[in-house]
Amino acid sequence: MKKNDLFEECLKTVPAEIKEEVSLNIDIANRIHYILRSRNIKQKDFALMMHKNEAEISRWLSGSHGFTTTTLAKISAALGEPIVVVP
Repeated sequence: MKKNDLFEECLKTVPAEIKEEVSLNIDIANRIHYILRSRNIKQKDFALMMHKNEAEISRWLSGSHGFTTTTLAKISAALGEPIVVVP
């Protein structure tokens, strides 16, 4: 992939904690997406399970959403397995 010099320059100014937060959100979104895909659960069906609209689920799965512990617990309960695994 071609690097964008302006983007790379801007990225240098982002604080480390923000980079870590974004990385965690993406990891969580990937975990949810993996579980959904492995169980053949469509985004629409997951939205119904969570009593949310599809647009919100889409934000969750894009990695742009910050998750609360309450939301993570609800997702774990709905899917029947942990979203965040602590070693």
